[in-house]
Amino acid sequence: MYTGSHLKLILAILLIPSVFIFLIAADSENRNFNNDSELTIEKISLTPIDTDINLPTEDKILIKSGDTFYSTLIKFDVSPATINKIGKDRKLKKFISLQVNDQIYITSKNGLVFVKRFDEDFYLDVLTIDGAKYEFEKKRDNLERIAQFREFEISDSLYASGKKAGVPESVLGDLIYIFGWDIDYAYDIRNGDKVKILYEDIFSNGRLVSNGDILAAEFTNKGTKINVIRFTQKGRKDYYTTDSNNVRKAFLRTPIELARISSHYNPNRKHPILNTIRAHKGTDYAAKTGTPVKVTGDGVIKNAQYSNSYGNYIDVMHYNKYMTRYAHLQGFAKGMKKGAKVTQGQTIGYVGSTGLATGPHLHYEFHINGKHTDPVKVEPPNAQSINSYNKKYFDKLVEERTEIISNISSIQ
Repeated sequence: MYTGSHLKLILAILLIPSVFIFLIAADSENRNFNNDSELTIEKISLTPIDTDINLPTEDKILIKSGDTFYSTLIKFDVSPATINKIGKDRKLKKFISLQVNDQIYITSKNGLVFVKRFDEDFYLDVLTIDGAKYEFEKKRDNLERIAQFREFEISDSLYASGKKAGVPESVLGDLIYIFGWDIDYAYDIRNGDKVKILYEDIFSNGRLVSNGDILAAEFTNKGTKINVIRFTQKGRKDYYTTDSNNVRKAFLRTPIELARISSHYNPNRKHPILNTIRAHKGTDYAAKTGTPVKVTGDGVIKNAQYSNSYGNYIDVMHYNKYMTRYAHLQGFAKGMKKGAKVTQGQTIGYVGSTGLATGPHLHYEFHINGKHTDPVKVEPPNAQSINSYNKKYFDKLVEERTEIISNISSIQ
């Protein structure tokens, strides 16, 4: 006779293939629903990867500090003259620019050397070297997206517990960002909090080339569950709670990551240079010259210019009601000019000390309906929720992905 736990295990085993089929059929980036031109859809496969697949023998190179394209290829008997010739080819500038932790694949066969790497869109770039000659081609390799599932209880820190459970670092970073709008990791995390993540890995001809996006996740914090689902609306990928609210706020808390506030909003402050009582209508963030400044919300640049007081500054309009200002900049990022559209988190300039500034810092202002407001005390609204046009399909996706997580989870 089967006990209740035995029956539950058998049912779970029987249900897993069917719910995986649901995921293939119903991913939000894979199907046109009601001719919704706003949806961007991509296929997710859950077919197991054949671990015995025959791949060409090649060296996987992880770029370390001090490595260069020259120092890497010289080990494969490519002549210095040929490497220098490749280095002068402007078309290959991006291909040969190696950063720490980049991965490249090198094969040496019958006098030919093949150098391969994937770009940010997962196109396979292949450089074929034949003596003093070389050819370069960009092609789309056979890509396959495989859903993965990880879960864990927090026993020390979110990061350490996630790593012990085998969650890739990039996926953990995404998880921290997604739930960071609602959870303060310094104060809210408790031992025993539970995390469940459904994410995708991207394979090319059986080779793992990247850890992909989180498809759905569940975070139980202090007994309260927060469930999020990935969904693409109007061409923008975001994460939404199961009741269709965007977890992303319309504005970031700060325009500089981990920066220290050096001066708060103060209508009665004495100006450090003018030595007179002059309202400080924003918040100052101390940072090194050249530190990237990020726009805190989607919008359109109203001004990008110089003034004697603000120095180089940028004003960004958001939804007609809000405006943010970024002042004393060393300079503007490429393309930052009046009328340019900007996206939340995009670098728009760099910390400086232009205008009336005693040292390098960012002066940040937040205006609501034309009135100055303390940026620190502003409660930012949520970004756009699921619109009525997409609601039916979103609800179907929520049902299917939450069912998958429930069926394959061993943590209650």
